[in-house]
Parts: sequence; structure tokens; C-alpha cells
Amino acid sequence: MLKHTEKYFLNIIKGKRNGIIPFFLRSILWVLSWPYALVVTFRNWIFDQGCLRRYYPPVPVVISIGNIVVGGTGKTPVTLMLAKEFYPDYPIAILSRGYRSIAEKLAEPTVLCSGNGPVRSPAFCGDEPFLIAQNLPKAFVIVGRNRHKSSNIAAQAGIQLILLDDAMQHRRLARDFDVVVMNSHDLFGQGYFLPRGLLREKLSSLARAHLIVLNHVDSSEPFDKLKQQIEKYTKAPVVGTSMEVIAVKTFVGDLNVSLQGKKVGVFCGIAHPEYFYHTVEQQGANIVHHASVADHQEFGIATLKVFSQKCKSLGAEFIVCTEKDKVKIDSEESLSLPILWVQMGLKIVEGQQFWNDFINAVKELGNNNFDDSAAPKPRG
Repeated sequence: MLKHTEKYFLNIIKGKRNGIIPFFLRSILWVLSWPYALVVTFRNWIFDQGCLRRYYPPVPVVISIGNIVVGGTGKTPVTLMLAKEFYPDYPIAILSRGYRSIAEKLAEPTVLCSGNGPVRSPAFCGDEPFLIAQNLPKAFVIVGRNRHKSSNIAAQAGIQLILLDDAMQHRRLARDFDVVVMNSHDLFGQGYFLPRGLLREKLSSLARAHLIVLNHVDSSEPFDKLKQQIEKYTKAPVVGTSMEVIAVKTFVGDLNVSLQGKKVGVFCGIAHPEYFYHTVEQQGANIVHHASVADHQEFGIATLKVFSQKCKSLGAEFIVCTEKDKVKIDSEESLSLPILWVQMGLKIVEGQQFWNDFINAVKELGNNNFDDSAAPKPRG
């Protein structure tokens, strides 16, 4: 029910549904977006004026990774890519809210990973924090809505660098750098505030960014045009990235396989399932059937059984999912078809030097602050 409601209103917001009822609903959503815009704009203003107190974590460097819109811009892959730049040399922690998880509802943060991989389930801590902990087993991953408490846990553990996942709007926790991730297919969230559009705050908020990561960049020509639009609101350098397939793996044993010429069914629970379908097709597969649920939701085993049986009846050899979906599945034994999962990562396709300069700036600040990391630093 939730999936269908979200999808219905998203199609209305994006103008994919026409007629009297969608027009009426868009009008209502537009009116509802006014108070939201007013509250968010006023809140940012009082933070900009220094009227609200901010907390300065006692660690050398804090980086926020966020966006100005709701939905899948690719924050988690950017968080992973950033973390891997510092992972070999610095004790790092990733702080996540754990959206739609049990841990999000708790008063105290949960330490999902403290240097030995994840110790909680995806259902408890959220799929994205779990995925991060799997990929960065030596890092600290702390989940909870109270970022203040989470940052103190990280500081007490001797962390030198904190990455705040999805924290652009969490301004109470001070940071040294703001990285803003944007989707090249919908830069400004349909141009309207929630709930009429997908904007979380005004476009002028991009001025707070120290680096813009523009994801899903296909070629230089559209990147240059999109960059010009972004530069109207910020002086931050813009880096273009694209998702790439690292490997297609079996559910058991993580053996590499090829999708070339294979008939498959595809299922996923991500913000933009159409991106994943396209990726699978690019690997040479023939998709005979596909299904999706809302972002962060999971396919129950009963649903997967029905889905796999349907795909088998259509001649599929495998069913295929994302890495984020894979971590939420306990076993494939009861299914009619084996599961394959696609391991993906980001690659920089535009602005490599800007990325390098940003990483160097972070390291320089960290080295300068490390000797006196207990003292709060002036942060933007």
C-alpha cells in the first residue's frame, strides 16, 4: 500500500499523470508547500545569523554528505567513495540516521560497526548503514537520529574524521565541509518544495557547499550545461560521476558471472528502479519481468517466491537485485531461481582535479587539527 501511494504521488509531482484529479492534487500540494518553504527558509536564516547554537564535535574533521532534494541522488555511493579516500590512513566514522529502521526510533545511537564489520541486522539498523559497514569493516558506523550523541561516541573512540550521511539539513551539528550530491536527471527536484516537488530547501542553499557531486553523468556536453545551471547558486567546484558495474555475483560464494545473453527477472527497492533496469540491460541481459518496492523497503520471502516462480515461467535463468537489496535477504534456498546481485561503484568522469583538491584540503585540515582535536574548531 505504501509503495503504491508513494509511486502515485511521485508520478503526480513529476507530471506523469494527467487529468482533472492529478491537476487538483498538484494544486493542493502546491498550497501545502508554502508553509513548508516558509519554515525551512526561516530555520536556515536563523542558523545563518548564528541565532541557534551548534555543536562542535571534538574531532579534527567533520564532512557532511547531503542533498537539497528528497530521493535517490546517490549519497551512499558518494559516502563510500569519500570514506575510501581516508580509510587506509585515518580512523573514520560514518554517522547515519538509519532511515526507516528500528535504530532510528531509539533514544540512544547504535554502534553497528566498531572495526570488525556489522554486528546488527539490516532490519535493525537500515540497509544503507549495513551496506556501508560491510564495505568498510574497519570503520565505525553509528546509527541513530541523535547525531550529537553519535558524534560523541565517535570522538570517545578516537575517531579523526566523521562523515555525516544525509546531513545537509542537520545544521545543529557543525561541520568543516559540505558535500552536496545532485542527480543530473532532476537537478532541482521538479522546481518545487515538498510536497509539490522534491526540494528540501531553497536553491540558494547550494552556496553552503564546498563540493558538488553531480551523479549519473553520461557525457561532457550535458555535464557542462548542468554545471552552468548549478554555478548560478554556488561557487563550489562541480565533479561529475557515474555509476559503474564492478561485478555481477552469485548470492552464495560471491562468484563472478556474466549476464550477457541471459534471461533474467529484476527486483529492487531503490528510489529510481528504472536506473537499475537499464544497468542490467547494459550488461547484455534480457529482462523478462521486473518488480520494485519503495526505497528502503524489502521484499518479503513470500513475495520473492511468487516473483521468482513468475520469472521462471517466462524463461528466466536468474533473478537479479542490487547490493542494497541483497543484504536484506537471508537465503535463496526456497526460491525457484538463484539470485545474482550487482556490485556497483562510482567513477569520476568530470572534474577529477577538483576531487583531488578537495581530498587534499580535508587531509590538510585534519593534519593541522589533529594535535589539538579536543578543542572545538570554527566550522561552517
